[in-house]
Amino acid sequence: MDQKAGPAPVKGCSTCTKRRIRCDGGRPTCFKCEKKGLECPGYGPRLRWADGMAIRGKLKGRLPFAQQTKSQLQAGPAATSQELMQRMMPTSSPDMLQTTLSNSLPQLIEYYDKNLAGLMVWVDSAENAYRRTVLPRVTNTPGLRLAVAAFASHHGSSRFQHAMELFPEAARDACLGMIHTRVQDMTSRLTNGVELDSQTDIADAEWMLACILMIACYEMSNSQASAAEGHRLAARTLVNVFGSKRGYSNGLFAFLRNQLAIYDVLVSTTSFSIEDIRNTIMPTPGSENVLFADYLTHLHQVTLASRYPSPIPEEVDALITGVDFAPDSIRARFTQARGATLIAAGRLGVEKAVMRQDFVRLVDVYHYAAVLYSYRCLGYATTDNMDWQPTVNKLFAQLLRFQYPGICMQNLPWPIFVAGTECWGDARRQQTVRELLGNILAATNFRHYEGVLGFLNAFWSGNQPDWRPLAKDLQVKGFRILVI
Repeated sequence: MDQKAGPAPVKGCSTCTKRRIRCDGGRPTCFKCEKKGLECPGYGPRLRWADGMAIRGKLKGRLPFAQQTKSQLQAGPAATSQELMQRMMPTSSPDMLQTTLSNSLPQLIEYYDKNLAGLMVWVDSAENAYRRTVLPRVTNTPGLRLAVAAFASHHGSSRFQHAMELFPEAARDACLGMIHTRVQDMTSRLTNGVELDSQTDIADAEWMLACILMIACYEMSNSQASAAEGHRLAARTLVNVFGSKRGYSNGLFAFLRNQLAIYDVLVSTTSFSIEDIRNTIMPTPGSENVLFADYLTHLHQVTLASRYPSPIPEEVDALITGVDFAPDSIRARFTQARGATLIAAGRLGVEKAVMRQDFVRLVDVYHYAAVLYSYRCLGYATTDNMDWQPTVNKLFAQLLRFQYPGICMQNLPWPIFVAGTECWGDARRQQTVRELLGNILAATNFRHYEGVLGFLNAFWSGNQPDWRPLAKDLQVKGFRILVI
C-alpha cells in the first residue's frame, strides 16, 4: 500500500489533483467537480486491489495490496486497535473516534439492526445473516464495530447528534486501515507457504468481506459512487482469493460471497468495461443463500453476450456455449428462473400473507425487467418483436401494484431503471419513474440514486431511444450508474 507517514489533512479530491487545480474540499463532493460535470470521488481511502492473487514471478502466492490516499498513515503490524483508529482519523481530535464508539456503540448497533440490515438483502427475515450472524460479532471484532459505526452514524446522522461531520469518515478510514493490516499479515504468511484455512483465517476473511460490503453501502448513501466501485472491486478480489479454499464454501463467507454476487451482477448490467464484466462474481452453484441464483446467471450471460465484440474469446464463450439467445428462449429461461426463485423463497418462512404477495410481485418485476434488458441489449427492442411493448406495459403495471412497497423498496432500483430506459418519448411514464425513484431515495436515504435519476433525465432529453451509448460515453468520462 502506497502511504506516507504523518496525519496530514486531505488536500483535495483525486479528480482535482489529476487536473492540477486547487480543490475547494466541499463535502460530500467538491464544487469544482460539480461545476465541470465530473463525478467527485470524495476524500476518503478506497481499497484498490488487483484481481486475484499473483500466480507467477516474485509475488507468487501473495494477496494483492490495497491502495489508499496519500493522507493515510501506514500502520505497522504491532499497532493496537486504538492506535490504528487514532492514526487513521482525518481530524485534529485523537480521542474523538474512540470516545464516540465507547459512548454510542449500542445505539449504533440498534440503528443498523432496525434500519440498515434489512436494506442489504432481498427479503428481510429471520434468516438475514447480517442481523443473525454479523451483528453478534460486532462487540468482539474491531473492524466490524468501525464499519457498523461508519454506516449507521452517517445514515442516521439526523438521529445521532454526536455524529459530527468527520466521525463517519474517521470510522470508515480506520476500518479500511485494519483490513490493510490484516492483508499484510496474510500476504506474509502466504509468502512463507502457509495455507489460509484455519478457523481464525476464515473468521478474518468473513469480517473483512462484511466490512467492505458495509463500507460500499456507506459510500453509496454518501453519494460516492466512485468510492463504492473501488470497494466492490476489493470485495471481488477477496472472494477470488478465498472463495475456492477449503472452509470458505459455506457459513457466513458463502452468504457474503453470494451477497456480493447480487451486487456484482446487477452493477455489471450498467458497465461497459469488458474486463469488469468478465470478472463478475457469480452465485455459488447450488447455493441456498441466493434466491435469484439462476436468474442472476441468465442475466449475466446476456450481459456477456451483448458486450463482447465478435469473435468472443474462448474463455468467455465457454460461459455462454449452448445458450440460445432468441427472444422465445430468453423468455423461457427467465420464466424457469422465476419458478426456482419462488420455490427457494418458501424456505424463508415469511409469515405475513401480504409480504408473500408483494414478494411474488417483486419476482415478477425482476422477470419483466430482465426480459426487457435482454431485448434491448440483444437488439430485440423493435416493433418486429411482438412481445416487447406488452412486456413494458406489464413491468409498469406491476411496479404500481405493491401493497406495501416499503417492505421491498431496496430491491426496486434496478427494475425501475430498466423501466426508465424503456419509456423514452413517454412523458407520463417518465414522471412515474421519477416518482418511484424519489420514493426509494426517501425510504433508503441512498444518495447515489440521485445520479441514476440524473442519467435518466439526460437520456430522456436526448435524441435516441437506446440508453447504452450515453451510459458508455459517461463511463469513459468517469460516471458510473449504480442501480443497487
